[in-house]
Amino acid sequence: MKGDSTSIPSAKDLVQEAVRLHPSTDVNEIHGRTYNVMMEHKKHYYEVKVDTFLSRISLLDIPNDLKRRLREEMLQPIIANDVEYANFMEEASRRVSQTFQVVSGNIAELCVERELIKVGLREKVHYRKKVERTDFLVCSPNLANERARHRVEVKNVKLRERGTRGLAFDGDSMFGFFNEPSEFTQSTVEVIDSQCLSTKGYCYVPPSTLSEMQYRGNRFKPNTQFSQDILYFTQNGHLP
Repeated sequence: MKGDSTSIPSAKDLVQEAVRLHPSTDVNEIHGRTYNVMMEHKKHYYEVKVDTFLSRISLLDIPNDLKRRLREEMLQPIIANDVEYANFMEEASRRVSQTFQVVSGNIAELCVERELIKVGLREKVHYRKKVERTDFLVCSPNLANERARHRVEVKNVKLRERGTRGLAFDGDSMFGFFNEPSEFTQSTVEVIDSQCLSTKGYCYVPPSTLSEMQYRGNRFKPNTQFSQDILYFTQNGHLP
């Protein structure tokens, strides 16, 4: 791990570190491995905090064995209000946890942007980020000569209710790293199908999740096909 031992890396740094440690071209593998790298940084962050705390009480002449046992106990996971936390500090420090949640969302968007860049698309040439209530606004053939536009909303691993209710307002297509096929109930699939049909978009889902979905909609595609579809859009003004 790089950087200050107590700093929280940016999403960009985490993605770069994951790609460096585990070179891959699959967007889902990159996303999953970046998440693992983030969790390692999170674990290290708390370990350093505990070690710093223990070093401050060294003058109390606590035996090393007791320090070790105290350290292990402080790093034990705990459950509070039916929610499991990495340790007592995480439960007591929601601000840090919320920071990691934001980083996790940024990781998802950076993984998607990496797919766009791989097929030759460029920010402020073919697309813009965080405009018009959406994560990516893609123009055909480009921003300077816009004939058509398509909004892409990026979701992380959970669909959640807002993912279906907000699609019509936040995007024409939805890209997600969804890892729970059971979230895609018949009613949810029907809602997404209807909304994507009206916007001429698609819901892009990891192939592993797509293959296990009990209900398969007409507007669902593997997210590994996303970048080629968006490239096609810039060239033709509509998705294939």
